[in-house]
Amino acid sequence: MHKHVIVLTDIIQQIRDGLIEEGSTKFGKIIANTCQTTPDPSQLGPPVSALSEVFVDAVSTPAPSSSTKSFANAVLSSMTTSAERTSAPVGPSEIAKQAYQLLEKSTRAVIERAPDDKSPNEDQKDSEFIAAIANKHSLPIPSQVYRHVCSSRFRPLKLQFSSKSERDTFLKGFNKIKNDEPLLNTIEPKLRARRDLTRSELETLCASRKFVYDENLKAKTTKYIMQDIH
Repeated sequence: MHKHVIVLTDIIQQIRDGLIEEGSTKFGKIIANTCQTTPDPSQLGPPVSALSEVFVDAVSTPAPSSSTKSFANAVLSSMTTSAERTSAPVGPSEIAKQAYQLLEKSTRAVIERAPDDKSPNEDQKDSEFIAAIANKHSLPIPSQVYRHVCSSRFRPLKLQFSSKSERDTFLKGFNKIKNDEPLLNTIEPKLRARRDLTRSELETLCASRKFVYDENLKAKTTKYIMQDIH
């Protein structure tokens, strides 16, 4: 256990140093001021034997909830997936890159199936459209609106906010009004809004949607209903 703590402490330190080095000057200062250098754990003393009777009436510690992944777990999961794909060791720069991407995702929303004419001024039109919706319903306005680069018919529309709370407020409000707002409910196919997902989360979402579609198709009725991630 002590060795694992030392290894994890070293990884955390590498993430901190990498974020300061790879991020913007402002972001680096925030990390440097809020995340102080972690000292190495002190050496353990000699082992102490204990009788099993000591723990007979001990209350077991509940396992951590699996419903919410910590930022550290997300970084580790992302790094593991990346390492498995490349079969190469993950260095401090890659750790910092993955951590920075996850921080960006934590303040980003995605709107799926938004009309997409792929014109040169698409981003400007999207920004004005989202701003109009946000102003009308007193929702946070994203600092950046752009299309995800891909070959899909409807490229995902990404909205970058200044904080996670702003993103969550926007998503909650958008999903509440999208079926009644005339600017939105006339769009076909229906829009879907969610938070930005990691690669593994997106793969799970796509697999779940495919399962629901295939099963309903086989049953020739609505047997399953997919509740998307918001």
